[in-house]
Amino acid sequence: SELRANWYKTSAEIEIELHQRLHRTRSGKPALSSFDGPTMLSYQFPHRNVEIVYCRREDRPWECNHLMGINPEWSSIPLSHTEARKSTVGDFAGRGLFAATDISADSRIDMGNSVTAFQILPSSWSVIESIFALTESDEQYDYVRDEISSVHTFADGYGFYDVKLGTKHVTVDSGITTFCNHGCNGTSNFGHKKETEDTEMNVNLNLSLEDLEDILNEDYLVFSPVTERHLRQSLTIGDYFLRNIRQGEEILCDYLSFIGDPEDWEVEVTSLRRQCSGEIMGEIAKYEFDSDDSE
Repeated sequence: SELRANWYKTSAEIEIELHQRLHRTRSGKPALSSFDGPTMLSYQFPHRNVEIVYCRREDRPWECNHLMGINPEWSSIPLSHTEARKSTVGDFAGRGLFAATDISADSRIDMGNSVTAFQILPSSWSVIESIFALTESDEQYDYVRDEISSVHTFADGYGFYDVKLGTKHVTVDSGITTFCNHGCNGTSNFGHKKETEDTEMNVNLNLSLEDLEDILNEDYLVFSPVTERHLRQSLTIGDYFLRNIRQGEEILCDYLSFIGDPEDWEVEVTSLRRQCSGEIMGEIAKYEFDSDDSE
């Protein structure tokens, strides 16, 4: 929503808004004595002490048990237990993620470093998308397209979208876990257990209210110092192996869970269906194919 997007503006964006909207005082002194961009960031990222006091409430909020740090009972395997090589899911799949050793069910991957993912914030992604769309509609901007397409393809092909910061933003895993391909026809073995057997082939293209609530996750829509401190972390941790994985087996994700913007649902599901049917390439494979073809 627009209100949520305003809340998560960067410090620079807030300073610009204040400069444009506040009237200058006759004395020349600042119009505000206790608010500016950095102050707003302290609400977006509350101090740990605020979080601690908040969680001492008698009725302990759910997020205090689920978002504060990494659960010590979770098993986390190092990245060295995985490897990236040519995928087995299809000719156009590109690289894939594989188990370099046997991995037990319910294990996570390198949770300690999962918080180092790339975060492309809403304002930045909006600029990237706008420039990319302009280069696609006008040939005179081909020289710009050569520069922006690699960034756009990297984020669009390896990242996943969400709207928890108000408008669309992108998160890209910083390690080789980003090479995890989609498991077509419900063959994913890494992610979250689902209550339904929906796959890209049979899921409804029209989102129901219940589906919409799952994507937006209303638990994050009410202010809490805990959710604010760990909001970005929550986007990159929590996935686990759904069953035991044998050495050499490809690790497959469920890309349906990566569709974080309800407005993209129909387009993204349709694209997954066509990729799984072998009709089209994925974004990365297409980019690399086009790059090789142009040389």
